[in-house]
Amino acid sequence: MKAMTGLQYRQVAPEVFYSDGGFRAVTDADVAMLRSAAETSPRRRARLCLHDSPTDTQQEMVIVMHEDSYVRPHRHSRRVETLGMIEGHCTAVLFHDDGSVYERAVLSAPGGGGAFFYRMPTGRYHTLLFDTRWTVFVETTIGPFDPSDNEGAPWAPAETDPTAGAAFLAQLRETSPTGA
Repeated sequence: MKAMTGLQYRQVAPEVFYSDGGFRAVTDADVAMLRSAAETSPRRRARLCLHDSPTDTQQEMVIVMHEDSYVRPHRHSRRVETLGMIEGHCTAVLFHDDGSVYERAVLSAPGGGGAFFYRMPTGRYHTLLFDTRWTVFVETTIGPFDPSDNEGAPWAPAETDPTAGAAFLAQLRETSPTGA
């Protein structure tokens, strides 16, 4: 596949693409390709990795999420992540270890009324609730990618159970934060 800027990518999974080579400039055409992939992806999401491989020390991804996407609350034990909004609205939800809601932050592209950037510290359970049909953001973290660094919350359904995930999200939308 090739977008207007000449950015080329290879698909490594139904929802994961890697860019190939050198300078990378992401365009609307690339985001449209990700939306198309997300439409048919079982988890209703797609990402374009701008780093060369999972072993790179800097991991940078453009991610497209459909409003039906469920991201299981999780935490990272050894790395922070940052998120910068490009399009849409979502709500970042942070949790106490017992699963009660600690804090919420409304996120939107600059000028959209919410925060447009966050830095998530290590050790904090978090998820995103998608408030618009499509949400597009850039996520960065340090590498190399190590799946064992992502700890799914034991009190939340697995992403492989869409019915339980949808019910969890509906309940989460009604839950108020308890704060520190």
